[in-house]
Formats: sequence, structure tokens, C-alpha cells
Amino acid sequence: MRDKEHLHLAQVIQMKQVMHISWEYPPWVVGELSQELKSLLPEIAKRVRTILVVRGDRDWVTEADGIRIFECASSIRSSPHILAYIHALNIDLLRGASKAIHEGGDVPVVHTHDWVSGLAGVYLKACFGAPLVASVYTTELTRSKALGSLLNMGIFDIERYYFNRSDLVVIKSLEMKEHLEENYGLESGKIALARSADELMEAYRRLQE
Repeated sequence: MRDKEHLHLAQVIQMKQVMHISWEYPPWVVGELSQELKSLLPEIAKRVRTILVVRGDRDWVTEADGIRIFECASSIRSSPHILAYIHALNIDLLRGASKAIHEGGDVPVVHTHDWVSGLAGVYLKACFGAPLVASVYTTELTRSKALGSLLNMGIFDIERYYFNRSDLVVIKSLEMKEHLEENYGLESGKIALARSADELMEAYRRLQE
């Protein structure tokens, strides 16, 4: 079974298509992630066909920075709880990602960029067999320092579920590697250090090993 999984991952990589999923990308700015991706994704698009699925004001397909962008309108505008909103948002992102897959005709490597949009990647892996890459910039523990509330614990559980179901977890520092191994139970071989577009491409190639 493991050999078949490796063969499938290699076939997907050879398709030369990567789908990034995020809940923000300029002009939709929530925090620092949008600027991080604004610097990274155009560089990735120079190296491999790049799709971005992102929250938007309407369902729409456009192109910018060499990236084919699938915007997904929110099904709900507000929610009594942030975690309920996050689950609804992931269904919206899944809708946009499914449209992109059907349009392109190929199952891409799926790369998600935070816990907010991570579940959409898990769903795509389950439904389409897409290899899943997760970038980790911060975690609930590094942001809040402790799991002091039900909200903290809920976010931590989503992160742990999402990280452990990813095929590869991408980080930017060795300190984060130690943190993920100690607090999220990730195996060392599943984590890749990638601080640039070139290093990220090398991380993608690890899916063929």
C-alpha cells in the first residue's frame, strides 16, 4: 500500500500543478499571512503552475501575479462562534478548490497555509487523494502560550488533526520543528525547512521519495 501511495504522489508531482489554499491574500488582508503569500506565491508561479483558492466577496475566477485565483464567497457573514464560522469557511474553500480541480482535470498538490483553511486541505486529500502540504508559521501554543480556554483547546485540536493528516509540514525555523515534534507529535521526517521559493520546491519534491 505504501508503494502505491508513493507512486500516486510522484504522478501528481509530475503534473506540475500546486494549489494553495488560504483565507487571505491581497486585497483580502486579515493579518501578516496575506503579505507572506504575496511575496511567496508569485515566485512559486514562476516555477510551477499555481492555483490559489481564497475567500472573496463573490465566486469568481481571475488571474494575477501568474496565479489562477478562485475566489469563494462566504456562505455565512457572521456566526455565534468563530469555530462554527471556520468550518463553514472551509466548506466554501472546498467548493472553490473542487471547481479548480474539475476545470484543470488534474489533482494537484494541495498546500494550505494556516489552521483556518487547513480542514479544506484535509477534505481534498480524503475526496481526491491530493497530497497535502501544510505551512506552519505559528501555532495556538506559540500565540497564546497556554491552552487556557475552550477556544484555545478547540483551535489546538484542529491544528493537531490537520498537521497529522498532512503528508508534509513546512516550517521556517528549526525551533518550530522542535515545537511541532514535542507538542503535536509530528515525526521528524514529515517536517521540511523551507525559507524561500527554491527551498519550498525542494520540499515538494520530497513527496516523491
